Amino acid sequence: MTRLLLLGAASVAALAVSAQAASAQSILNGGGSTSSQFDYGNGAPTPTPGTTEFSIFNGSSPAATFSTYWESGGGTGQQGFIRNDLTCLISRATTGTTSCSGNVGGVNTVHYSTSDSVLSSAQVSSWATSSVGQSVAGDLIQLPSMGTGEAIPVNALKLKKNYQLVLDDNDLCGIFSGKLTNFNQLSDFTKSKITAGAFNVVYRTDSAGATFILTEHLSDPNVCNTSNTAAGITFVATTTFATLFPGSKPPSNFYGANLADGVASFLEGTSTYGAQPQAIGYITPDYTSVINQSSPLLVPSITSGKVKAGKPTVKDIILGLENPVDGTVLTPPSTQAQAVNPLAWVPVIQTVSKGYPIVGYTTIDLPQCYADPNVQAAMISFLTDHYTSPTYAAVQNSYGLVTIAKSGASKFLQAVEASILSNTSKFNANIGNVTVCAGLTGR
Repeated sequence: MTRLLLLGAASVAALAVSAQAASAQSILNGGGSTSSQFDYGNGAPTPTPGTTEFSIFNGSSPAATFSTYWESGGGTGQQGFIRNDLTCLISRATTGTTSCSGNVGGVNTVHYSTSDSVLSSAQVSSWATSSVGQSVAGDLIQLPSMGTGEAIPVNALKLKKNYQLVLDDNDLCGIFSGKLTNFNQLSDFTKSKITAGAFNVVYRTDSAGATFILTEHLSDPNVCNTSNTAAGITFVATTTFATLFPGSKPPSNFYGANLADGVASFLEGTSTYGAQPQAIGYITPDYTSVINQSSPLLVPSITSGKVKAGKPTVKDIILGLENPVDGTVLTPPSTQAQAVNPLAWVPVIQTVSKGYPIVGYTTIDLPQCYADPNVQAAMISFLTDHYTSPTYAAVQNSYGLVTIAKSGASKFLQAVEASILSNTSKFNANIGNVTVCAGLTGR
């Protein structure tokens, strides 16, 4: 698997020591979302200078720099951030399982995390009562970072080279619920000229934002219902795919894979499961043939339901993000109560009227108060560049992601600038607010 970022036998303890040595240099620790990893960068192996946002930022000699981006999956990233335990992220990225040391702060301080799913109300409540949350680091900040979509790659016998299988919502509901099990049951079977036969389904075993975006779409009753979904299955938005099934046990033709790398490896036939040519899964565009930088260049299907069919390219993702039909938090915060509520900042989209239909936003989670003023200044500086710099926007687009300024959440950008990157709004919700952070230790 050419894009695998795992560090082999390196132990969590040894990596934590490495992070500790770097901490004296005012670094920012974090990670999470696999869809964001190649855009943000600084994983392993080290990316080519100037090809990721972090490498560009670090090259500008700021007071603080980003360290390794730990590809842990969005759910584990959020978990480690809430707990302030970097070992949660490191263990998932290096061993494939989440094992938190419980030694919070210090060398294990988490300055940010990313995900493709929004924080739950339980996580927000945990921050409010935790000894490493509100009482130490002020308000919890969650922002939309980039627009994204979920591609549906298909590996099938005798599928035309670079042919993109057209799947409608009935197909998607049937595939991911287990109702449909053979290619000859799909709506595009005859046109695609693929060989009839049973197919496997590969899903994420880790807590994944990719799973959230897919299931958010499938949970809309206008998309999946009793007529097109397997009996006993009701889709709900979740980061853990297996929990959709009784006893958290998907059907026998479903295979679990760790992180996006695992899904790509399965579809390529290079995973521990061996060759699996008859398979369907879900993955972000940066792992597919629609993005030039991508490897292994999986061929995504086209999805169409109540909308015009389209590829998950930047153009079509933008169109989807700009035309939501069902969803929540579609308007930016406009009051102080909303500004300090992390659940009021990220749009969640179920269905769209135009463009690619399975879309959403990556998020970045932050504490309001930082212990190191260099880290605080660096985070504000980075976010400013991330949201406004054409250079950073070009990096985002190159990996199939959409800058907020060009997405349906563009109206949120003014609120971010007024309430988070500064205190122009006077809501005291900004990073490092002197009133809120006075007397707090910070992250």
